[in-house]
Amino acid sequence: MGIRLDSASAFAGSVISPHYDSLMVKVIASARNHPNAAAKMIRALKEFRIRGVKTNIPFLLNVLRQPNFLDASVDTYFIDEHPELFQFKPSQNRAQKLLSYLGEVKVNGPTTPLATDLKPAVVTPPIPYIPAGAKPPTGLRDVLVKKGPEEFAKEVRRTPGCLITDTTFR
Repeated sequence: MGIRLDSASAFAGSVISPHYDSLMVKVIASARNHPNAAAKMIRALKEFRIRGVKTNIPFLLNVLRQPNFLDASVDTYFIDEHPELFQFKPSQNRAQKLLSYLGEVKVNGPTTPLATDLKPAVVTPPIPYIPAGAKPPTGLRDVLVKKGPEEFAKEVRRTPGCLITDTTFR
């Protein structure tokens, strides 16, 4: 039960010629019933990110949202009888728009009235001297491990300045 992808030689960053086979990946959704499988398929199709070539994803999403399709009462004339399946909502494509904007600003500079020619400040943080072989200074993690979360929280509140936490999933 879930999603299975059968794909050709498509991978992140691959370039596909317009003369290549149109089936780059096949998505298979399975669930205990037809509506649940359709819901899984809708989610999988919405998560695809394909740029530069046309896909049939908008058409498939329209089909999967049709009540007749969901209750499995369609026949071979279903597509002929529903021309609205070919009317697609424009994609918001927010991530691509944001990346394009950031690239534009990085390459050509900002174009807003707030833009200035000021260079970013260069701050060299002070590095404390620690003699070779000396024990490293006690950090907040040491407080957490040795004294527990309550003492750790108190120590965090007592520490002046900005604290940075590594939240990397390990």
